[in-house]
Amino acid sequence: MKPHGNGAALLATLFCLFSIFSGTGKASDPSVATTHVAEPTAEASVGTLAHALQTALARHPKVSLATSGSQAASAAREAARAGYFPKVTLSHKVLKSNNPVFVFGSLLEQARFGVQHFDPAFLNHPDPMTNRRTEAFATMPVFDQLYTATRVAEGQGAQNKARLLEDWVKQEILLGVVRSYYGVIVARERVRVAEDAVREAEAQVRRIQSFYENGQVVRSDLLAAQVQQSEFSQQLVDAQGQYHTARVAFQTALGRPTPPYPEPTGGIPSLLMPLDSLEKYTAEALVHRPDAAMVREDLQVAQRRLREARARFLPRLDAFSSYGVSGRDWESGSSDYTLGLSVSWDLYDGRRFPGITQARALVAGAEAQLQEAEDHVRLQVVEAYEGFQGARERLKMSQKAVVQAAEALRIVKDRYAEGLTTITEVLRAETAYRRAQWMELGARYDHVIRYAELLFRTGRLHDTAPFEG
Repeated sequence: MKPHGNGAALLATLFCLFSIFSGTGKASDPSVATTHVAEPTAEASVGTLAHALQTALARHPKVSLATSGSQAASAAREAARAGYFPKVTLSHKVLKSNNPVFVFGSLLEQARFGVQHFDPAFLNHPDPMTNRRTEAFATMPVFDQLYTATRVAEGQGAQNKARLLEDWVKQEILLGVVRSYYGVIVARERVRVAEDAVREAEAQVRRIQSFYENGQVVRSDLLAAQVQQSEFSQQLVDAQGQYHTARVAFQTALGRPTPPYPEPTGGIPSLLMPLDSLEKYTAEALVHRPDAAMVREDLQVAQRRLREARARFLPRLDAFSSYGVSGRDWESGSSDYTLGLSVSWDLYDGRRFPGITQARALVAGAEAQLQEAEDHVRLQVVEAYEGFQGARERLKMSQKAVVQAAEALRIVKDRYAEGLTTITEVLRAETAYRRAQWMELGARYDHVIRYAELLFRTGRLHDTAPFEG
């Protein structure tokens, strides 16, 4: 044992232990898996779909909740990684006693033992003495039967799931933004169509009123025109209410920003969105869907727990080290150190076989859950695919119907002007045209939303690019 001052010895103790163990824990750190979450980076123009998405991602409470979960999972993983590093404990004890064994041992610790201390009178009846001992003790598992590795794998799995959930939440938010953004636009367009219909009906009533006063038409023609005006007016009231509701839904989808977000600009895309094969969409969904990927993370963790349960049959190896200084006061003392390895092996532990059985059951359950999740993904892709395919056909038919209804209305008006048909036919043609316009707006909206849902079901709804241009 070497004499040292206790203050200097304390610093030397910490430095020594850090030097011994600092590199080992880092070398055992497993690689960190990462996931990619696409986000819009460039600032878009206010009122566009891209800018609305940026606002939603910055304001929506679901994003904050998912981000908090990701941060918590990352912190939990770092806590698990601490198992790879040594645990260092620093202690300081002050003892005073006249116990013969204590006195004898303390003199040896302080390097003050001399020949005179072999005197039986001293050994049997020593004077009280004080021993101050400062000690740092470090332990580190070299092989802990995969306990730390499994905890790190669990933490990594939780972190990956949190990132996947964050990606899934952002896709859900984007889907909601697309729905509400174009919902405002279609509601606004329906108000415009309804207003045009009311104006046209009012003008029609005035014309027929004049004809009726001149004896050119009968009273039933005037009543029919007035009924149509009333119907169009009611449609306008309904459209205005739907427009107000759509605006509130849009603000909610954006996280209710303050001040309220301005009106969406532009219109609903009228061009047909691309459609690939069902097999391609299904394959992409099985790879990219975050919810299915989260179940795969659970399966990997269950498999790691099974390996840990089997590793319980292996011995455990730990390293330990201590460095201490003993003395009468802070100014004097003697240092000592200890380095060692400890091997322990449980020859019998009744919990090991049931633990393996439990771990195998958890793996089988995770495999079944993964199969169920993948089957659910396939079903959702089929539903979204068929919905989008039907929306494409309805859009093409509705666009054709608008052209046909407009042409029919023109022909009927020309015939009416020549006295070849009745006002009833004109009103019927006018109603059919307005209905075709109304349905065409709905078909355009449904076409875009169904496409967004298909991208969402395949796990590829990351930005607004598919709806631009």
